[in-house]
Amino acid sequence: MLQRPEGVEPLPLVIVPGGRSAVRQGEHCRGLWRVASGVLRAEALSPDGRQLVIDLLGPGDLVGEPPGHPSALTVTALRPARLAPIGVPAAAPLLADRATRALRLACELAWRDVGARIEHRLVDLASRFGRPVDGGTVIPLTLTQEDIAALAGTSRETANRALGALIASGRVARLRRGRYVVRAHVRAVP
Repeated sequence: MLQRPEGVEPLPLVIVPGGRSAVRQGEHCRGLWRVASGVLRAEALSPDGRQLVIDLLGPGDLVGEPPGHPSALTVTALRPARLAPIGVPAAAPLLADRATRALRLACELAWRDVGARIEHRLVDLASRFGRPVDGGTVIPLTLTQEDIAALAGTSRETANRALGALIASGRVARLRRGRYVVRAHVRAVP
């Protein structure tokens, strides 16, 4: 069993109200947490204020960095979230998964057109958060045009045109209040 260094207190369970940040880009982290419940947005902000949503996090995903390391991301609760502390050794597989997901996003940004990036991100969200409905899988998160643009690393106008093409093709349907149905067969995103 690992011993806690003398004088180091265990991290508490953290409750993050909707709209509040659990971790801020550039700030040193106190440790790592596993999402127990809720939905959080992990984003990077450029010096000129542009936003790239790296991922949406849900139960089982990792938040934070090893103690003392600065965070590359701001992580904000979209819905109230509970975060359970996790030690660095236990977090190793989650850190590797997070790195793999970030690498996939980098490849998508480099190699896929905007429409493919949006569709892929919606399919990923549907596979992780969705629930089956007639004709597809609904993503039970409210996504604004700005959210979709930030998920795809593009402008709102470009994202809107690409999303319109996906809707016209029947691969995605828009419901009221920023909800979407992915019509494609939803499976785990490779």
